[in-house]
Amino acid sequence: MREPEQSETARVHNAKKMLGNMLPELVGYFSRRLGNYDDAADAASDTIVELLKRPNRLPDDLTRFRQYVYGTARNVLSTCRKGRLQRLTLTEHLKQELRAQEAEIHIHEDKSLAEAIAKLRAQDQELLLLVAWEGFGIAEAGAVLGLKPDTSRKRYSRIRQKLQTQLTPAAQHSAH
Repeated sequence: MREPEQSETARVHNAKKMLGNMLPELVGYFSRRLGNYDDAADAASDTIVELLKRPNRLPDDLTRFRQYVYGTARNVLSTCRKGRLQRLTLTEHLKQELRAQEAEIHIHEDKSLAEAIAKLRAQDQELLLLVAWEGFGIAEAGAVLGLKPDTSRKRYSRIRQKLQTQLTPAAQHSAH
């Protein structure tokens, strides 16, 4: 039976102490079920946080306290497993989607083009790639980069001229 004069602060302090003593047990419980210590530590922490939300519900008797903690741990474990399943399902869905899109992505494998793009300033590269790969209009891509529409168009034109000059066979031969 609970002592009525025990303050809420004392109850929380006592609960933290008892839960701290059980932490190795909880990590063991979760690691045996989840298979790795990182997930086990996260689940043990989640369990303790959940239990400390309502410290007045924690039994005073040590046996009942452990049972209550493990009951909460089972609920946390169930939530972890559902989350894992959802992540795996989403990951698989994204992989399938990316494989399907892979055929649609036309990345020019010409090394000279890749080298020419690599020579551009980072912001110029991003402007070019936002337009070419992500489907933005020039002004829209510029807005992503914080540029005004006119500045974006001028810069894009300059980038294209620069690339064209670098990739023209005559320019490549005269550079050698």
